[in-house]
Parts: sequence; structure tokens; C-alpha cells
Amino acid sequence: MAATLREGRTDYRLRRRALLADVREGRRSRDDVCDAHPDLVRAGRHIGSAVADACPICEGDALTQVSYVFEGKNARSRSGRAVPRESLARQAERHGDLTVYTVEVCTGCHWHHLVESFRLLARGTAVG
Repeated sequence: MAATLREGRTDYRLRRRALLADVREGRRSRDDVCDAHPDLVRAGRHIGSAVADACPICEGDALTQVSYVFEGKNARSRSGRAVPRESLARQAERHGDLTVYTVEVCTGCHWHHLVESFRLLARGTAVG
């Protein structure tokens, strides 16, 4: 089994906090932020990883995280696919280096937000 290594992680928590503050203070409506695409909601239901925290909008317990993987150096070169988080290492083994985006989605109210992105290197050594 080949080793994997994460590289270049970007965390979007600060943007999430700012967006939630906008909702609380009335600068953004709930409809504005609860508009997840049906495919994302479906992925959240079927392959998403449950999150212990409540949804920040509806306070329900239907919050999950979905991982999307893109092959190659240019994440926009091919369409991404949703995969179970526990299969990321296997995906890197099979397809080589991946760009991973983790999105949280509430399958109840359809809140969604990008949580993180990173490169998953299949060869176990950081590039450059």
C-alpha cells in the first residue's frame, strides 16, 4: 500500500464564521445560504461523514461532510466526484495525486460551506 501525504491545506473556517455572522445580523438571508445542490445533499445522505456539531443554521443534527476529489495538478481539468472520506488513501493509490475539497452540508435545511481543500499526494513525498 503506497503512502499518502497531505500538502497545502487551506482552511475556510474564518470565511464560514463571517458568513454565519452575516446571517445572524440580517445581512444575508437563510435562503441565501441554504441552497445546496440536490446532488450535494444526496451525497451528504449516502456517503457523507456525520459531524458531531449541530447545523449552524437550523441547529439540527443532519450535518455531514462530503469529500470531492479531482485528479491531476489542475483540479478544473476534470469533473470531481464525491467519495467517502475513509476511501481517500485508496483513491490516491488508484488515481495518483488528488486535490480534495471537503464540504459540509446539512441534509435537513440544505446549508453548505467549503470546509477545507488540500492536495493528497500518492507517492508520500512533498513536491517542491
